[in-house]
Amino acid sequence: MPKKLLVAVIVTLVIVFTASAYAQDAKDASPPFPTWPQATSAANTVEPSAKTVTAIVVKSWNGGNDPVWGDLNTNWSTYGKIPVSIDYTSLSNSDFTYQDLVNSKADVVIISDAAGGTQQYSSTEFAAIAKYAKKGHSMLATYATFEYSTYDNRGLAPVFGLKSTLTYSTTGISNDFKKVAKACLLTKIKGSSWQSNGYNYSQVPSNGSWKKNLGKAKAVADSDTFVGVVSLYTTKTYSGVYVSNMPEYNNVGGPDEQLLYNAITCYVKK
Repeated sequence: MPKKLLVAVIVTLVIVFTASAYAQDAKDASPPFPTWPQATSAANTVEPSAKTVTAIVVKSWNGGNDPVWGDLNTNWSTYGKIPVSIDYTSLSNSDFTYQDLVNSKADVVIISDAAGGTQQYSSTEFAAIAKYAKKGHSMLATYATFEYSTYDNRGLAPVFGLKSTLTYSTTGISNDFKKVAKACLLTKIKGSSWQSNGYNYSQVPSNGSWKKNLGKAKAVADSDTFVGVVSLYTTKTYSGVYVSNMPEYNNVGGPDEQLLYNAITCYVKK
């Protein structure tokens, strides 16, 4: 084979291999869809008591279909004394308005890997979330909520104390989270650190670290020297919790579900 032809073949093979590897990385960065049955209705249809903290999952990965939400509805007493009731079907795979949020009467709004789950929010929905938060309703978001591929939900970032101008990528992490501040979020999570069993990727600012990119939020825990983070943004009317990996993904029990329970119940006044 002529030398020039051999070089051309080698270069072509390198390009193909690199493109294939990149495609695999991109695929891995977004959680694969589950094998468990798709939820068809909210798991908890009993009218919640006055002491129950209610939450609603809006426009999220796989339409909010993750077993952890149903498990929290059923087994909340494993994690604390406050009952929780989570609606993870009504608005989890559809557009919504501010009035929809009001009608839900939810104390907490949950956004689970929205951009990573190919859910694009509109400017109207950004405004609805911000307004509902300011009216005194806590917020919880996870993983690639803000930006992934062509999906840009950075308009949600200020609700969590973050700048809407940051750009993001996703990267694998060890999922070993170390506590860096005292907070109700860490209640009943023993020791100075915990090993998350959730999806072991993190949304991270494009410079590769959350450390100087938290804006008005504060770090409660971090993984791999702030490649992963659990952050808390507290205002006079509400609190916004952001978890940069995906603790709910294909996961029931343990410190991940405890963290989610805490994020739902800690900042609601009943």
